[in-house]
Amino acid sequence: MVSSPTRRALIGGGTALGLVGSGSAAVAEVPAHARYVIEQEALAFLRNTGAPGVSVAIARDGRLEYAGAFGISDLTGQRMTTDHQFRIASLSKPITATAIMRLVDRGQLSVGQRLFGPSGLLEGRYGPTYPALHGITVAHLMSHTGGGWINDGNDPTMIHFGVSQDEMIARTLAYAPLVAAPGSRQMYSNFGYCLLGRVIEQVTGESYETWVRREVLRPCGAEAMRIGSGQRGNREVAYIAASGGDPYGVDMPMLDANGGWIASPTELVRFLVKVDGYQSTADILRVDSSRFMATRPFPVADFGHGWTVNNRDNWWHTGILPGTSAFMCRTRSGFCFAALANTGGPGSDLPLLLDQMMFRMAGYVPGWNP
Repeated sequence: MVSSPTRRALIGGGTALGLVGSGSAAVAEVPAHARYVIEQEALAFLRNTGAPGVSVAIARDGRLEYAGAFGISDLTGQRMTTDHQFRIASLSKPITATAIMRLVDRGQLSVGQRLFGPSGLLEGRYGPTYPALHGITVAHLMSHTGGGWINDGNDPTMIHFGVSQDEMIARTLAYAPLVAAPGSRQMYSNFGYCLLGRVIEQVTGESYETWVRREVLRPCGAEAMRIGSGQRGNREVAYIAASGGDPYGVDMPMLDANGGWIASPTELVRFLVKVDGYQSTADILRVDSSRFMATRPFPVADFGHGWTVNNRDNWWHTGILPGTSAFMCRTRSGFCFAALANTGGPGSDLPLLLDQMMFRMAGYVPGWNP
């Protein structure tokens, strides 16, 4: 689920916690009144939504300026902390897109390479493929223009639980035909990002999680992020479904590249400031590679190649699964922020409410204006 709200150009924040990716104790002054209002905004979110807990992080010009956690991490009443990790659902997609661009920057991959057919990156891995698939490129999958496998009631990544990921992919390629020519329409596809995970494995010779943690997340200072499982892990919140679905019935390893990661908001912000295209902190991608992820495949598209984008040069993504809601954004004015809640479910508007909450926090710190 991805929202496309009208966005302002910056956010606000609170207590400074040092430089992203370092142990520095550098401090920026945030007035007590601003901190108080930010905290009241978070508490109002909990009251109005019934969410057990919410956690947020804000960076400006590469600095982590504010991190706060509110409510409880589980129904035993354990207090939420900024160290707690959550399932981030589709916020996983910009991470996968970044991994693809790391390979492009290193000359190991081209976004124009095809997945199937003669010389296709994945040809033969999942059995014979039919000719319509042979036009799909890496860029098509990054921009949701692969031609099929829409995120709806027949989403293959969500209806084949109980089989292996390879079996799910093989069945989908064999029995779920494309509905449009590759590159002709934009249709949000979890399965397309699942395939990108397999491209990363094919090119690197390693598992998706192993390579991404070492080559993408470690340089960002976020290596503690991981692919989730059906069990609650160390530092992980408990999930309470808001609108149907069993949080612990979700096959997280199946969703790896399109929705399987677990992170704290602070870890997400550490990732964001390393891929935002700004010079305040050394990025892990070339500037043109970061910019490509935010470039639409055609003018009327909502998505770039990993991010939802708008005409104000804000990049963001939302995510939802039974028991979790997620939002992160990079703004045109040098801010990066993330917000996670431990409730959610199909049809929930919680990611949009997280979005709106973060932007309402924008005006609370004097001087943090566009």
